[in-house]
Amino acid sequence: MGNRDKEKEYRRLQILEIALDQFIAKGYYGASTREICKIAGVSSGLLFHYFDSKLALYEALIEIGCDKLTLDVASTESPIKVFEQKLFDMMQMIVARPFAAKMFVFMGYAVYNAAQISQKAGIMLARHDLIRQSVPLIQEGQRLGEIRSGDAHALSVAFWCSLQGIAKAIALNPETPCPDAAWILDILRVYKYEGIEMQ
Repeated sequence: MGNRDKEKEYRRLQILEIALDQFIAKGYYGASTREICKIAGVSSGLLFHYFDSKLALYEALIEIGCDKLTLDVASTESPIKVFEQKLFDMMQMIVARPFAAKMFVFMGYAVYNAAQISQKAGIMLARHDLIRQSVPLIQEGQRLGEIRSGDAHALSVAFWCSLQGIAKAIALNPETPCPDAAWILDILRVYKYEGIEMQ
């Protein structure tokens, strides 16, 4: 990538990061491209060169979030290993990149109103609903004796909402200590103690 391309990518990411902050703080309708341009120190013409509208900017952020909201359900690994890998990957992102932690907050809000703002965003979110995607995998893990018994949908809610809450705490205060990912995995995991299964 040449210097010019690097500069263009830097500007695009800068606009996305500022827009993310604005959408979190003010919501879609409260955020303005004028304010985003002012904070970024760019003209509205330059912003619209990258994103032709506020809606396109919003949809670009939804798309970034949805890219991470997938489970490798076709994996040959055990269900608990699939959850473990996804959890550890996401926790590393949350700690290493403030943008990633803020994306969790943004996506949490988007679930409630994205479909009213943009049909495209609503469709993307419906396709990438990790809570619902996880239910069959949890059921398979229960069948294999790797995941504790209980309502699979409720377990999925507990697991993913715990991660969402941690990301939100870190996004709001980066000094927040990050819990051990294994603690979150314990929501799903079956423990065996001296031959007795602990649920």
